[in-house]
Amino acid sequence: MVKNSAFCLTERILVALRRVMRAVDLHSRKLVHTYSLTSPQLVLLREIDRVGEIAIGELARRSNIGNATATGIVDRLEHRGLVVRNRNGRDRRNVLVSCTDNARTLLGAAPPLLQERFMEQLDHLQNWEQEQILSSLERLAKMMNAQDLDAAPMLASYPLDATEDTLRPVNGGRKEDGAAAKPAGGRAAGEGGTVQLRELRRLEDFGDASELEELASFLFEALKPYNDTHEDIARGIRDALTGGGFLLVAETAGKTAGSLVMLRTGMSGYIPENLLLFVAVDPSLRGRGLGKKLVERALELAGGEVKLHVEYDNPARRLYERVGFTSKYAEMRYTP
Repeated sequence: MVKNSAFCLTERILVALRRVMRAVDLHSRKLVHTYSLTSPQLVLLREIDRVGEIAIGELARRSNIGNATATGIVDRLEHRGLVVRNRNGRDRRNVLVSCTDNARTLLGAAPPLLQERFMEQLDHLQNWEQEQILSSLERLAKMMNAQDLDAAPMLASYPLDATEDTLRPVNGGRKEDGAAAKPAGGRAAGEGGTVQLRELRRLEDFGDASELEELASFLFEALKPYNDTHEDIARGIRDALTGGGFLLVAETAGKTAGSLVMLRTGMSGYIPENLLLFVAVDPSLRGRGLGKKLVERALELAGGEVKLHVEYDNPARRLYERVGFTSKYAEMRYTP
């Protein structure tokens, strides 16, 4: 009887843990789905709005996160038109960040953060009750070998520097219970179900040089028989990320499912300012709308005209025509 009671108590602890994890995950994903904001983005945006103007270093200190992480989040918010960087008139080296009107509108509609509601209720407890909770949670972290993990005081179910695009599933989202939604036809988008998009804008966004080479190899194989050489594809990726362009990488079950490379031409007003260099989907995942998702998202991010080169007999031409590309000019080349 005692053994059964202990077993039930253990189960109750696991259930309580699971509920906490689900509460954090559901709140995090609802924030992304409804407001296109991650929890860390909302934390920093509110602090910027509260102060008015603030240096990134001070913003990082007040938010208890690293400078590099804060800079990455601010970069993303600036790219979306939610914050602007201003030079301090007294010291031009000092850059201050402030909110835009769009950010203030968004903040007015965004809900309280889960951690804010939690801390409000926590403040109503006696000191000894707070100490008891802290002691139990610290012991729990140690039991899970997590006591040395670096963590900021933010409740989120993903890395602090994650973007809203990487957290928004390509195939339409998650069901509330966490099961991956399925695309038309009843099949999951991949072996792991959900497909997620990563947006890369700098070479540093790759974990290491081998990741870039692996992506080039993926494009080389997936583009066949209309592929360029592996070396030219790798060079195109580098040129895109060092010239103001971007990459989109679709992933499922930890594997690359598709990718797109957009190059900035720097010729706005003369020729289209964007050149879609490569877009490809894993052959086993074709016909499920992933290529269209990649192209449509890229057109949203490009912020201007986009051109591409496609052979007349390439089946992908039909996809480009469906999303709005037209063949106004005939391409002519001279090769000495």
